[in-house]
Amino acid sequence: MRGSALGIAAVRYSKGFDIDAFLVETCRALAESGVRLGGFLQISEGGVGGCATRVHLYDLQTRSAYDIWEDRGTCARGCRLDEAGLDAAATVLDRAISDGVDMLVINRFGRAESLGRGLLPYFAQAIEHGIPVLTGVRSPYDKAWSVFHGGMGHELPCDAALVLDWATGLAQFSVDPDLNHTA
Repeated sequence: MRGSALGIAAVRYSKGFDIDAFLVETCRALAESGVRLGGFLQISEGGVGGCATRVHLYDLQTRSAYDIWEDRGTCARGCRLDEAGLDAAATVLDRAISDGVDMLVINRFGRAESLGRGLLPYFAQAIEHGIPVLTGVRSPYDKAWSVFHGGMGHELPCDAALVLDWATGLAQFSVDPDLNHTA
């Protein structure tokens, strides 16, 4: 997947859309097609009033879990991302880039990345190594996403077939067309 076909894309979704389930299903289809994925997916658990009680990042290569949710109680408001947990999970991205995976999946371009923190350096590092990146983005972080990629990135709708088409357009492998379905 190396070379001039480099790509970086974000699945653009609205608040309330289950981007996690969408990316899990999309990554399953990519992996079944022979794409060597690295990075991680986010899985939220529990939930009271629409708020998760636990959030983990799962390593696509080892299936290890990393807790990234700060437990501030059930009445907590605002962002509960534990950036220290996110930093600990970043070793997953280092390893995936070193391993030369076919595609790096970073579950979100979110608040931390929009502020120039979080996993932003890994997006750039993957690009420097010629590894395509797939992520998710929603408003209000989409503006920072556009600034970050400076016209190099793609915005994809929440349509698994279109995401698979984008990925196969970059690839030296072929995805089975029977796997092109929406999640």
